[in-house]
Amino acid sequence: MKTTTEKIEENYWIQSILNSYSLVFFSLNPVFASIILVVTFFSPPVGLCGLLAVIIVNTMAYALGFNRDEIQKGIFGFNALFIGLSLGYEYSFNVTFVVLFLTAISTLLMITVWLKGLLAIYNLPFLTLPFLITYWTISLASSALTNIHWDESHIYVINDIVRNESSLFYQFVHSADQLPIFTFALIYFKTLAGTFFQDSVLGGMLIALGLLYFSRITFSLSVIGLFCAYFFYSLFGVNVNDLNFYLQGANFIFLSIAVGCFFLIPNIYSYITAIILTPVLMFVLLSFGKILSVFQLRAYSLSFNLVCTAFLFTMNQRWFQRYLHITTIQYFSPEKTIYKFLNSIQRFKNEHLAKIALPFAGEWYVSQGYDGKITHLGDWSKALDFVIIDSKNNTYREPTNFREYFSRDYFYCYNKEIYAPYDGYVYDIINTVEENEVGEVDTEHNWGNTLILNHLNGLFSQISHIKKDSFNVFIGQYITKGTFIATCGNSGRSPEPHIHFQLQTIPTVGAKTLAYPIAYFIERKGKEKFLHISEVPQEGAFISNVQVNQLLILSFPFFPGTKISFQKENTSIVFNWEVLTDAWNRTYIYCEATKSQAYFINDGTMLYFTDFEGDKKSLLFHFYLAAYRQLLGYYENIKIVDQVPLTHFNSRWLQPFQDVVAPFYLFTKANHSSTFTYADNIYAPQKLIIHTEIETKFIHYTFKKINFELELRDNKMHRFTIHYKNKSESYIYLTTY
Repeated sequence: MKTTTEKIEENYWIQSILNSYSLVFFSLNPVFASIILVVTFFSPPVGLCGLLAVIIVNTMAYALGFNRDEIQKGIFGFNALFIGLSLGYEYSFNVTFVVLFLTAISTLLMITVWLKGLLAIYNLPFLTLPFLITYWTISLASSALTNIHWDESHIYVINDIVRNESSLFYQFVHSADQLPIFTFALIYFKTLAGTFFQDSVLGGMLIALGLLYFSRITFSLSVIGLFCAYFFYSLFGVNVNDLNFYLQGANFIFLSIAVGCFFLIPNIYSYITAIILTPVLMFVLLSFGKILSVFQLRAYSLSFNLVCTAFLFTMNQRWFQRYLHITTIQYFSPEKTIYKFLNSIQRFKNEHLAKIALPFAGEWYVSQGYDGKITHLGDWSKALDFVIIDSKNNTYREPTNFREYFSRDYFYCYNKEIYAPYDGYVYDIINTVEENEVGEVDTEHNWGNTLILNHLNGLFSQISHIKKDSFNVFIGQYITKGTFIATCGNSGRSPEPHIHFQLQTIPTVGAKTLAYPIAYFIERKGKEKFLHISEVPQEGAFISNVQVNQLLILSFPFFPGTKISFQKENTSIVFNWEVLTDAWNRTYIYCEATKSQAYFINDGTMLYFTDFEGDKKSLLFHFYLAAYRQLLGYYENIKIVDQVPLTHFNSRWLQPFQDVVAPFYLFTKANHSSTFTYADNIYAPQKLIIHTEIETKFIHYTFKKINFELELRDNKMHRFTIHYKNKSESYIYLTTY
């Protein structure tokens, strides 16, 4: 009986072998890899050499201490596969060949490591360059090796057919060679098979099916890439049948996939780019083919390597990404990449910004917004003015006599606390301007008493018209968001008490303003309240900061090192999770049993999940959907809405069709919404029930839906319930430690 450690190690080596095969098409799919592995054995000697090359190079890399994850992903193995297949294809087996084979693998490993480190400086992939350099080295040297013999079976094809036509295996391998199919389809299948040094149409068909199974986007780009090559070959009068030989056609397939959906986020522009680069690749291929033929060398995938690396180098020189977006997180699945990218653009387009809060407590009124008609003009247009008004739209209490009308103390916002909008250092304080009488303005000291906060990374905030001598901080002090800094006054160009607030990129008082969103705020319209996320408050709006709730804060205590347990109700089944942090400082909940990770962010106002990897049947996945975006403040009628990546929640019948057109248009959408459905006390709830709904829609038709309930009480999560297809399952929260 194998131990768990032995099973893990065995699985590691199996994955390292399979990934070496599928990585040829920028995939880590084990089913696709298995198909390629089988096809390479349509010619057993060739397939055996390819497999042995992968095993040997991975073993050598492991023994020498190279990165285990890279070995497992096939980073060292896919070039070894090519060198093994090419040697098995071109040379006859003998004892001398074994020494040559092992020498070639050793050379390949050194060249792979060398190019990997060299090209990483420029953020470029090494692609199949290690295979090419090793192959050319061996090929040039072999002409002087009298004990190394060429395998002539693929040269004298007719003799090989006569010799093997009685073999049932040979007949099976070539059973599709004579099928009446279109010329382009025949070239496509032969090209796919020829990529792995096979001449079987059936082998090409199997690889095409594997491509389609692995990725509809990759499959479509492989067809587009070869079709464009077929078109330009025909246009310029080049023999299209040459695409089947020595990986010529594979160059166009590789480039189309690499540019169309692997190194770039797949979209209409990446597809157009792949098409535009096709004639470039053709001329490079033909020219270098002529040059290398002088030395009796085959170019194989050289043109793909040159054009692809030149293009990526060009992309890396840009100051900003436009139209063509470099893939930053590689999922080795174009569908997953595009769905998560589109979801991230929609959800996290302002995630890189500082989460600025409103500089006050309670509800205030935006008396002048961006591009205001009074003073927010020109370079100072992106600023906000705040006051407090009553139900009669007055900014002051009704005076009892004419003299009181001019008193600052009768204005609701006068002397109200001002709080730091974000963490930072107190850069400058002006506390020398006397308070104005109501109706008067001090144009000589326009900004009045002012505070400048340095939030680092080139972001500063300015708060003006502060009450003289009310400052509670000093220059150089580091303060956190929400720190009491001063009170509202009426100094400077201020006819009545108010707060002037602006963001800027330099610390000068009165600097040019910067348009910058407020991370979260509540807007009241009549009796209704609405949550705004990363928006700028509009003039005339009643707004306030989100007031967090203690029960909600304590019910989601997800800190690194925390362990969480749920028990399925009325059973003894227990689910154990742990909160961890990865090398990129991303916090996630990890389920050891299902090897699943749910990545999340808790910024003190909102808990929201950013990604999920693992088993979609696991309880952790359902919890990820249930708590996908959770406001940590209780508001009775506010509905939180968001979008879920389609790779996580879609119809299995519509998914393949959506995959094909995903780079251009999403006709299905997965939406998340959550509301509070119960509170025992609206002011200080001790028990809350949150209802969450995830649904997938095709235009306006809902075809998949799942509901959840999160019950919170006794300062912790109490019950998590899943409602799906008239069935309900509840899980009791056991403990956190």
